[in-house]
Amino acid sequence: MLLASPSSHANPAPTLQSLLDKHAQAMGPVSKVQSRRLRMRLIGLAPFALPLVVEASRPALMRKDVTIQGSVQVTAYDGKQSWMTDPFVPGGMKPAPLPALEAKALADEADFDGILVGSTAKGVKLAYAGPATVDGKPAHALGVTRADGSAATIWLDAGSFLEVKRTQPGLVMGAMKSIDIFSSDYRLVDGVRIAHRMEIGLTGAKDRMSIVVDAAELNVRIDPARFARPQVK
Repeated sequence: MLLASPSSHANPAPTLQSLLDKHAQAMGPVSKVQSRRLRMRLIGLAPFALPLVVEASRPALMRKDVTIQGSVQVTAYDGKQSWMTDPFVPGGMKPAPLPALEAKALADEADFDGILVGSTAKGVKLAYAGPATVDGKPAHALGVTRADGSAATIWLDAGSFLEVKRTQPGLVMGAMKSIDIFSSDYRLVDGVRIAHRMEIGLTGAKDRMSIVVDAAELNVRIDPARFARPQVK
């Protein structure tokens, strides 16, 4: 009589495609969302919470308005170029292009569906990097390589298949460094799951900045001019 080894009864390793499918199912009908507006608070960047409004539309338009002591700093991407206005620097209210590193980071972030959707068409390579744990809970790690060669790792919770952690290059004080982004408090908004809390910090560091979502609107009307760089005469 043949006796099966203990390992033969172990759960087989999931395939990359099965994880992507389960993640998409967990997120909900994201493809039906054409625009979104998130009203948030930045906690830990200043002695007080900073109101932040992020607007985004397909395919890759994004605008961020941060209010600091009554003045609004704007960064935006119109699908081709990134620009900003900054009331805290001389002449900063005149719209100006973002520096190259910041412009690329914003363009990457503006990808409406995120890097796990349509990766092949975007020139992104994904690979299953094996089982892992995040904050003591089982997870699955996915390796990500962008078309420009930059690498990241995304962890999906093994039970919910929602993203719980991401490690990627990030711009910190004008220099590219490795940062960790922890996502939690997922809530259903019109059938789509949206993380209502993110914690961001240097990889391995204990100190993190928090982003808390106070309100999320999907398929909200956003004037396309909001993303375009204003013309100054």
